[in-house]
Amino acid sequence: MFSKVTKLQTRFFICYILAIFIPIMFLSSMIYYYHNDQRTKEYLNEKKNSLITEQNYLMNQLDDAQIHFNQLKSNYELQKLLRGFYSKEQEIVYAYNSQIYSLLSSIFLYDTNISGITIYAENRKAAEILRFFETVDSIPLGSDSYSGLIDGFWSVDTDGEATGFSFYKGFTNPPMTVFPGIARLNYNSNIFDSYARENPDTAVYVYLNGNLMYEYNVSAETTLCMEDYEKQLICGMRKETVMIIPDAQKRCILSSFTLNDGVFQVVKITPEPGNIFSYRPFLLSFLVSIFILICASIIMFLLIFRPFKNIVRLSEHMNRQNTHTLTPYTGMLSKDETGDLILSFNQMTERINELSSSLLNNEMQLKNAQIEALQAQLNPHFFYGTLESIRMIAEASHQELISEITFAFGKLMRYSLSREYLVPVSIEIDMTQQYVSIQEKRLVSRFDVEWELCELDEKWRCPKFVLFSMVENVFSHNVSKCRNFIQISVSVTKEGEDLIFTVSNTGPGVSQGRLEELHYLLEHPRERDTMKSENNGRSIFNISDRLKLFYGEGYHFTIESEENVLTTCSVRIHKHFIDF
Repeated sequence: MFSKVTKLQTRFFICYILAIFIPIMFLSSMIYYYHNDQRTKEYLNEKKNSLITEQNYLMNQLDDAQIHFNQLKSNYELQKLLRGFYSKEQEIVYAYNSQIYSLLSSIFLYDTNISGITIYAENRKAAEILRFFETVDSIPLGSDSYSGLIDGFWSVDTDGEATGFSFYKGFTNPPMTVFPGIARLNYNSNIFDSYARENPDTAVYVYLNGNLMYEYNVSAETTLCMEDYEKQLICGMRKETVMIIPDAQKRCILSSFTLNDGVFQVVKITPEPGNIFSYRPFLLSFLVSIFILICASIIMFLLIFRPFKNIVRLSEHMNRQNTHTLTPYTGMLSKDETGDLILSFNQMTERINELSSSLLNNEMQLKNAQIEALQAQLNPHFFYGTLESIRMIAEASHQELISEITFAFGKLMRYSLSREYLVPVSIEIDMTQQYVSIQEKRLVSRFDVEWELCELDEKWRCPKFVLFSMVENVFSHNVSKCRNFIQISVSVTKEGEDLIFTVSNTGPGVSQGRLEELHYLLEHPRERDTMKSENNGRSIFNISDRLKLFYGEGYHFTIESEENVLTTCSVRIHKHFIDF
């Protein structure tokens, strides 16, 4: 008993885990990850918007280089000087002092990020005597760089002591193939220093054309982080101008953006100890899950486990019933289905006790009946011996009719007293023919029987006296009560898996009212006890009732009659019920 209760409790806790614990934990995890994902997206969007603002700020700073070049290009005196209109030293100095120097001074004054301006000119005379001017031959560029002078390009300074970068762009003549002059704007690191100092805890890396140009507040940790994500950043920035990569393991965020169509790439590594990687939302979600789980567990134990315990106690009480007399359950009755179950068990106990007493009495009566049956088995032997003596005396006296009737009656008597309930159809037909032969000797020429029999093997069986009773009913209610000649037809046919017995006769038949009454009594057996007349239809009811006992609903019994014309009685049984 203990093992059975343990199995039930184990199943209960398994169902509890599957139905309560796991779903709540799963739902809580989904809620946490959803809110964490939303919070992360909002935080990264804020970061992205901030990066776009910083990108626009630095872009404006670098776009000033193009503005400064356009100012130089629009200076009429400078253009004439570069194209060689001034060849004398006096003309060159005058043009420089009158407009060019003041323009260069205003650029230095306006933009503090510019550390120097150099104009490489084809006019060697001007390059020799003027400040900020040099010959084209001295430009620190390779020959392959000249193709970018039309639109302008940026390059890292390698010719000076201080690190910086420069913007190069050429002054072109109409053929666009010759550069009478090239402007170089030298920038110092102030433009990135001021930007990096706004975030003192952030490491900043600036790349120019894929080469590291500037770094600020770097450490071994940030350098290692850059090595891990360098390839991803370089490949990713080819498709996007702004990129953010959170690193939960190192608890930092890598953010990057490009300037001047990817010429510059700024990478920031920002530590995030308590914002995006905080464990507080997880702990809060976990605590809420535990609270919901406890509440659900209390409700489940109150609503399910307590009735379950009542069922276990009832099971223990039922297993203690080891006698033929059961005892009712006397435990507490709850006002639910468990209480109904206990009441039903108590009612069943009373009913079983009554049936047990009744069964005991029936067994005693059965034993008495068996004793009486054994005693009654002696009587048929006496009757069989007496009939055989009568047949032998009749034969000795040459009374063939009496001998044949006695022989047929003896066979019918043996058939009637046999203990077989299902007999081969061939024997049932033989006994029916024996009965008809007796009636032929008794009634001589008042009827004629036509037999239509199909071939049947021993597997086809039927209840004893089914066909016999149908034929006997014809003689009892038609032939014996009518002086007219009656034609009787008996057929036994197969139709698929069914066997059909049909008996018809041309006797007086059954009136319509009586036929309806018989149909009603066939469907309502309890109403038959009210019939006390001689024509009470017992034979028909006996056939129907015995077939129902053997076959349940697997048979069909019909009786039809047209008064003074034809009366037909038919039985259909299925092979399944008689195939042994």
